[in-house]
Amino acid sequence: MSEREDFRPLPSIELRRVFTSMGLPVTAFRNAGGTTAETAIFDAVLNADASRPNGLWLFKGADYFLYNLETGDIEDGPQQIAGNVAGDTLPQVFRTGIHSAVWAGPAFPEYWYLFKDEYFLRANSHGAVSEKMWQVDYGPRGILGVFASGVWSNPDGTWQKAGVPVALHGLGSKFNGMIHFFKNGQYVRHNLFNGTLNAGPMPIKEAWNLPDEFSNRIDLSFYGVGPNKENIYFISGQRYVLYDFRRNQVINDGLVEKRFPAFAQFIGRPQLFLMEDYTLETFVGPPHMGRLLDTRTIGAGSKITKILVTETSDTSKSKLTQSLLQSQETSVVNNFYDKLDKNTSASRGSESYKYQLDSSIQGEASANSLWGGEFNASLNVKGGTDTLRSDLSEATFKSIQSQVDESTKQTEQKTYNSETEISQEVHVLRKEIFEETNSSDKVRVYEFYEQLQSYVTLLVLRYVRVAYSDGTEGPKIVELQALQSLLGEVLVDADQQQELTSYLGNELADVADQEGKSRSLIVGGSSSSDLVLDRNLTSTYPIHKRDGTVQSITVRGVIKADKTWVEPTYTIAPVQRTGDASQFISAASYQAI
Repeated sequence: MSEREDFRPLPSIELRRVFTSMGLPVTAFRNAGGTTAETAIFDAVLNADASRPNGLWLFKGADYFLYNLETGDIEDGPQQIAGNVAGDTLPQVFRTGIHSAVWAGPAFPEYWYLFKDEYFLRANSHGAVSEKMWQVDYGPRGILGVFASGVWSNPDGTWQKAGVPVALHGLGSKFNGMIHFFKNGQYVRHNLFNGTLNAGPMPIKEAWNLPDEFSNRIDLSFYGVGPNKENIYFISGQRYVLYDFRRNQVINDGLVEKRFPAFAQFIGRPQLFLMEDYTLETFVGPPHMGRLLDTRTIGAGSKITKILVTETSDTSKSKLTQSLLQSQETSVVNNFYDKLDKNTSASRGSESYKYQLDSSIQGEASANSLWGGEFNASLNVKGGTDTLRSDLSEATFKSIQSQVDESTKQTEQKTYNSETEISQEVHVLRKEIFEETNSSDKVRVYEFYEQLQSYVTLLVLRYVRVAYSDGTEGPKIVELQALQSLLGEVLVDADQQQELTSYLGNELADVADQEGKSRSLIVGGSSSSDLVLDRNLTSTYPIHKRDGTVQSITVRGVIKADKTWVEPTYTIAPVQRTGDASQFISAASYQAI
């Protein structure tokens, strides 16, 4: 084996945990009808400003998202409320979450009201081009102290109790300058022109012709878009109605996740997950010459000076100049995960429902966790888990390739005779100076080559466990041997418990590696009632080197996918041509700056 041609390992990258739903229906779980129906999907929603006419802000915990009502897509987020809503003027108490929000409406288009616990404030959007530029110009103030005889208080104390009402601005001649408030089955209407109560308190059903469940509870309200731009969506639990306030009637109704599929990932529901840990193992080979960039002839007794430059015409500060192959800097890693989240969502195995195991649940997963897909809910599709792993593998390498393409886009390597030849319009990524004196009595020929480097990246499945979340709390994670106990705790049907154990045993005993060969992740085979992970499992991978030899690499786990890359090193190799032979110039002959 030629050690000079050996590939050396780069630091391993541990991917964020991959949670793959087992696709069981809600009815399969004990206590399935509890907290999921009692919890609002979002803390608050707010129709966005004029710069985003189709936008809807969705507030959840300390974060918010931008949803496009026309396309049905979440276009941005999660973004932290802190620093992005009203900038530095937002008081600390509001930075960790907002419980209700309302625009003042066409009568007062620059006013926005935010509510948190017993406080409220007013933000002014005058001259602002985004919510970050809003300025808090009133508050925070205690709700009861300011409106002791208004909206948030009345003689029987209904509006003084804990909790903030759902708020919506009024439209049309009848409700211009008004704000609707809904809370605990009660309704009031506030007049912004004089700061007094315009209607109520009264039961919602007396003012709005809504179904009973909405008359008793409204979680969210907002206006639609297009032909429904002045019709109201009300959400209660997991159902919605579209309401024409002029005719005082419901236009249509149904499940939230059917009308707003992008909201589904935020609806808490119980589920079991196969939780898998992956690493990216990358090995880098020795540099080798690529394409010829320039040739220079030096006469006897002459001297040559060449400036070797790697440059880009993209001078933006946000340009990605390295991929995950070369760097694990925070910006590069975060960029990779952003791409991977999008690519897994777009894959054919992407789950129809994404479980929000995010920071608001205080679980081990974060809002940026990777996601697998859903198993077939009937648990009868052999190899279904490997299909999803293939999608993850494809999305992983697609994300790295996207970084590679972005980092090399508009990048060129050139040689110059002097600094003055380098255009001011380009950004220099790397500069080297090559100087050589021909002290011989013969002409010398120098060639300048792009220098390349080979990489081999392996996606390795290291660890498998099982997790359960009831949809409101962080996932409970157990080892495979504790599966039976967990299933008995959370599933209703004993037959389904056994069916699921058998299915997982078969799936984990037949995992395809990067060559399509079957590997077992468990000890003792799939027939055992107690599944036990094989912690000593290793894989060997052959790297075929440029000198014709093979280097064997051993990693812990199962290699699910592999990819070979050949990328520029952003260095230029000077070569002296002597007859039919050539030799690399010693590194001491030139210097990098």
